[in-house]
Amino acid sequence: MVVLLTSPFAARAQSEGEEVLPQIEIGFKTITTGNYYSNKGRASLDIPVLNEGDQVLTDFSDSYLMLGVSQKLYHGWRGQMVLGFTFPDVNSGLGQVFYNQIMLQVDNQKNMIKLGRSTSQTTLTEFSTFRDDDAVLYNYVLNPFSGGINSQDNQYANVLEYTRILGQRFYLTFHGENYMDFQNPNQLDINGLGGSVVYRVPGSQVWNRNVLQQVGFSVNNFIDTPTDQDNGNKKTLTNLIGTATFNLLPDPINFIDFKTQIINNIGLNEVKDITDYTSYSRTKSTAVFGMLRYLNRKLERPRYQLSAGFGYKTFSDVGKDTKQWMLISNLFYRVGNNFDLLFQYKYNQNEGALRPLLGNNQQRFQMGIAYTFSKIFNNQFDDRNSILNLEHGYIR
Repeated sequence: MVVLLTSPFAARAQSEGEEVLPQIEIGFKTITTGNYYSNKGRASLDIPVLNEGDQVLTDFSDSYLMLGVSQKLYHGWRGQMVLGFTFPDVNSGLGQVFYNQIMLQVDNQKNMIKLGRSTSQTTLTEFSTFRDDDAVLYNYVLNPFSGGINSQDNQYANVLEYTRILGQRFYLTFHGENYMDFQNPNQLDINGLGGSVVYRVPGSQVWNRNVLQQVGFSVNNFIDTPTDQDNGNKKTLTNLIGTATFNLLPDPINFIDFKTQIINNIGLNEVKDITDYTSYSRTKSTAVFGMLRYLNRKLERPRYQLSAGFGYKTFSDVGKDTKQWMLISNLFYRVGNNFDLLFQYKYNQNEGALRPLLGNNQQRFQMGIAYTFSKIFNNQFDDRNSILNLEHGYIR
């Protein structure tokens, strides 16, 4: 009798979401490589990977651990909290760990609102490199407030984003960010504004192998504080991003695609020479990066992947002889469930005014192992909000 009397109230509480337990997700990636660096020509910019000389070291940077909690909300909405940290580059100045994800997000079928620290809108395409910063000078909009030591300054920010999803394929995003300012580390004002529109084929439709997989355009504005010679007037540094991904072979086992991205830094008119990282990131430049990838999948599981990429960057206001380019190639071979062997080679060449700053050329060979894992408890949602989607992945 007691059960019969109380069950309607329990059912009502359950229907109103008062008793619904959240979905909990744990995800991590461990990547460890043995690296051989070679840098030719003395560089005045103190970036760890560009120091003069040859070195071999074990690198576990960009390994991360994240915890996500997702909860059903009223009226068809859902909420998500993510807390995560990663291990930054050696001698980065960020300490032993860096908190890369501390954010809340609410969304429904057509809207997404994100608030907190997370990945910024400084790139539109994820290339199949070991780590997301392997080609950071070519495929990321560079933070002009950074000192150039930490790649995380370009990739993460305190963000406020709103995204409208149209037809499940068009993503219209407006974003405001607070990027790290190495001169004013306690400054929390918004110093980045922009928006983007991206057409992206949903992951559930990838087997249709449409030729056009993604195309997008983005505007990033850094609200800059100029030097005293400009009477303290604030200026805006604008970067434009265009990207496209093409499927070259309509085959369910052999995936061949080509990704490309171009970044046009409008630059500040008064910056006509490159003498340090600040002027490097604020002078007018155009960077192009492209990557051709072959992925072999069998029984819907990746077996191995081969990629080759090329980057090219020019600085028109500095001079025609000031430019840089890079070649990168890699191989990933899956030896178990999400357990991969990694091989990657990268060559970077600097010309003109970049040589005193960055050195003549750099080579890097890496061989390593990576393991990626995620586990969902009390599964209630699709994988659009997967915490692994927040970070870089070399196989998708």
